[in-house]
Amino acid sequence: MGYLFKSKASFEAETSRQAMEACEHIISEMGAELHDDLIQRLSVFRLYLDRLESSKNDQTETGSLILSMNADFQEVVQSVRRISRRLLPVKMEQDSFQKGIVMLCQNMERPGGGTIHFEPTGPEQKISSLAENYLFRIIQELIHNALKHSSAWHIWVRLTWVENELTVEVEDDGTGFSKIQEFITALNKKYNTLRMRSNVIGASIHYMQGKRGLLANVNYKFQRT
Repeated sequence: MGYLFKSKASFEAETSRQAMEACEHIISEMGAELHDDLIQRLSVFRLYLDRLESSKNDQTETGSLILSMNADFQEVVQSVRRISRRLLPVKMEQDSFQKGIVMLCQNMERPGGGTIHFEPTGPEQKISSLAENYLFRIIQELIHNALKHSSAWHIWVRLTWVENELTVEVEDDGTGFSKIQEFITALNKKYNTLRMRSNVIGASIHYMQGKRGLLANVNYKFQRT
């Protein structure tokens, strides 16, 4: 009995540790994104205000600064939108899961780079709300990782529906990894939020080298309700 209790306690402790590590990872990533992107962009506005103060009698210089501020402000708005999209799903209550993924792809595209192509195959089937939410988050994180880490110009998101089964593929054409096979091996061993979410709904996630770059494959088998 003592051995069983110890094993159960050890399992719960390990599960809790992994869950907390995953949460800390998400918090650290969001903090880095806020600092490296949004806060730095906002800091530039402090410099603009100083320059406006010193050039208030020069209309040409003032006009040029205002144009630059307008352009940078649009970048700030885009930065806030990117961060908010990672925190909140874009799927509306009346939309299907597939429609939500279409909207996700559209909203995560970056002007001037990072084009996301959505390619569905087969008729969409009804899956549980829990599966919809977790698969949405998995696809969202895979796209984010491709944009951030692989320097991808194009990302392909494919949904393949067959009877009681959905296969999700997210492939990029990035060149961010010089030793892609070593990276794939590490990813397939890593226990992170992507794998945790997959495990909750009984899905599997596997990485391989695609035709263009890194390919993530998520397979979800389900029963019709």
